Amino acid sequence: MVNKKYKTVTYSVAIELPKYPQEVFNHLTNLKKWWPEDFEGEDVKLNGEFIFKTGDSHYSKNKVIEFLPDKKLAWMATEAIRKTDGYDWSGSKMIFELAAKGDNTLISITYDGVVFEDEYDRLVTICDMTLKEMFYNFIMNGKEK
Repeated sequence: MVNKKYKTVTYSVAIELPKYPQEVFNHLTNLKKWWPEDFEGEDVKLNGEFIFKTGDSHYSKNKVIEFLPDKKLAWMATEAIRKTDGYDWSGSKMIFELAAKGDNTLISITYDGVVFEDEYDRLVTICDMTLKEMFYNFIMNGKEK
């Protein structure tokens, strides 16, 4: 295991979509179709639990802690490990917030948790890709991961 130091960070990114909040939220909660990692578990609902995995190298068990239809979805990693270097982000949160903007929706993703001190840029890249590419392509073009 690598002996690296952690730092607590909050990073947010947002995009505007030409869709109503209800449609955006319905797509957002369909994680198994657009999230970049393998999804296992229940439907996304308050107190629901699910797992993200990437092969044997990455695992996170998550619990939905906020579920406000058409407004907000948040989950917390209850167990999380990247086996290649021991990175553990348990307790970190992913927060999606939606706001109507005329006929459009402003959607933001916020990561609130820990990263290795030298991996902040990696976090920014992953959050940006998740929202601006993976989710955008899913809702706008119907392209699943």
